[in-house]
Amino acid sequence: MPEKFDALDRLVQLLLLIAAITAVANGLFMLAKPLDWYVFIPTVVTTGPPNAHFIRDIGLAYAASGLILLYAATNPVLRWRAAVVGGLWLALHGLLHLYEVAAGICGPATFWADAPAVLGQPGLIIAALLILRGRKRI
Repeated sequence: MPEKFDALDRLVQLLLLIAAITAVANGLFMLAKPLDWYVFIPTVVTTGPPNAHFIRDIGLAYAASGLILLYAATNPVLRWRAAVVGGLWLALHGLLHLYEVAAGICGPATFWADAPAVLGQPGLIIAALLILRGRKRI
């Protein structure tokens, strides 16, 4: 392990930190104000009536993923496995959205409206892990 992080190591930290903060923020919003979150995200209202308990359940998953990613971001060279674990639910959630549009469950407009948030977080994590792998830090 290098004594000091270089610019690419800092980039990895930044990518993980962005994914972590946005996941924690979304999760806390879902936990604290589930019905406000429901109407704040325009595409969610098209999925059916709100269920505060279910929204909070998902909020816990977001918050937990984000906290694990925060841990990973402090030293991604040593804690890259935490980045994998923290990103797993986010990636599976993104894959579910891909499946739903492919199966015709939701339309392309809904998918593209959700894509930056739903695919953005796992994309950041995958990019961070690919940088580490390419530099033989994993």
